[in-house]
Amino acid sequence: MLDDEKNLEKQPKTDDKVNFIDVTEYSEEDTAKKKLAEQREKNEATKTLVPQPENQTKSIEKINFTEEHIVPYKKKIKRKRKFNWSYVISAIISAVVSAAMFVCLMPMLTGQNVRILSSGTQKSNLEQLAKPQDAEQSVVDIANNVGPSVVGIIAESTVTSLWGQSAQQQSSGSGIIISADGYIATNNHVVEKAESLKVTLNTGETHTAKLIGTDAKTDLAVVKIDANNLPFATLGKSSELQVGELVVAIGNPLGQEFAGSVTVGVVSALNRTLDVEGRSFTLIQTDAAINEGNSGGALINAYGQVIGINSVKVSSAEGMGFAIPIDNAKPIIDDLIANGYVKGRPAIGVIPYRDVTPEMSKVFDVPEGVYVGEVVPFSAAENAGMKPRDIIQKADGEDTSTTARLNEVRDKYKAGDQLLLEGKRLNDKGEWDDISWTVTLAEEVPEKE
Repeated sequence: MLDDEKNLEKQPKTDDKVNFIDVTEYSEEDTAKKKLAEQREKNEATKTLVPQPENQTKSIEKINFTEEHIVPYKKKIKRKRKFNWSYVISAIISAVVSAAMFVCLMPMLTGQNVRILSSGTQKSNLEQLAKPQDAEQSVVDIANNVGPSVVGIIAESTVTSLWGQSAQQQSSGSGIIISADGYIATNNHVVEKAESLKVTLNTGETHTAKLIGTDAKTDLAVVKIDANNLPFATLGKSSELQVGELVVAIGNPLGQEFAGSVTVGVVSALNRTLDVEGRSFTLIQTDAAINEGNSGGALINAYGQVIGINSVKVSSAEGMGFAIPIDNAKPIIDDLIANGYVKGRPAIGVIPYRDVTPEMSKVFDVPEGVYVGEVVPFSAAENAGMKPRDIIQKADGEDTSTTARLNEVRDKYKAGDQLLLEGKRLNDKGEWDDISWTVTLAEEVPEKE
């Protein structure tokens, strides 16, 4: 590349057109000044630096560049901005405050009561809760949430052998903690005739228990331990159950060795009537495994609510367990806690000897009905004139040829009501006369041991 071209590249670019000087040689020195003067004039006109001939002093005039000339050579500098965390922190605080206000204000705006279930360390008033909407729990959650409220109960009693020897006997069952201060619901047959009671929590901690009250008619009982801040169960409503609904049974089958066992099934049937040891029960049927030792344990719905107290199993069949509906159990439990017995329950005051069946009537020539074995002293029956060996056949005009049927009719009344009974009495001639009794029902109060 030519030297003049190199020099051209080094010149600043302007909007004015730059012309190269003609390269004609000058041999006369006297013409140099003239040439220089012409060049200066031209530079003045164009305000542009022009290349000078070799070996000549270059005269450079100062050029005032405008913004228009400078812009092409500016470099754009990007500044790195520092991230401001204060905006993020402010946004988080605002979101938390807004959420808290929403939770607190929504119940007032909608008129609904929002219930936040605790971990079970507050005192329960045995309130029953309806099924929550869209809040079904997994079996694992049910076991974790309800399991700690199911306990083992060991009853000790003294038994006498055929040879007159006494020995200590232990039996075990289950129970449900229903309040943080130690009230526990269980079955009557778990604690019946017990001389001492011990309760084992799911943590393995053992407490001596006190018997608060029992009710043989419903096979329910309440015991209490001296402890506080205990995990307690939430009670549901058995009236909301449907056949086919998921249920979970928790208890101690076969004793403490298998404490806290969890079995799963469905509601097989509702309002099953079973006669057990001369008493009639209306129960929930389930195929969740219920074995010996499960008695008094919890039957739980899919929402983690206790809807039944496990009580009975048909030993001759598999998958047939039964529980006392919590709707039936709750008022009994309330009375046992408050009074030690079921208050206001009517009592006639007779101890039946046996039910005379049609077959027995033909063989022994005795009228069908409930044969009175004993009349309780000072009872409603004694006051009405009833005697042993009388036979009760009707109550309030309804047939009561069995003890279960007589009790069923009686339980429609309350203490203080009058009940008309009809039956037979043997006279001195060996004949059976018709007789009736107007009984003013008394309150059934268990004997204190």
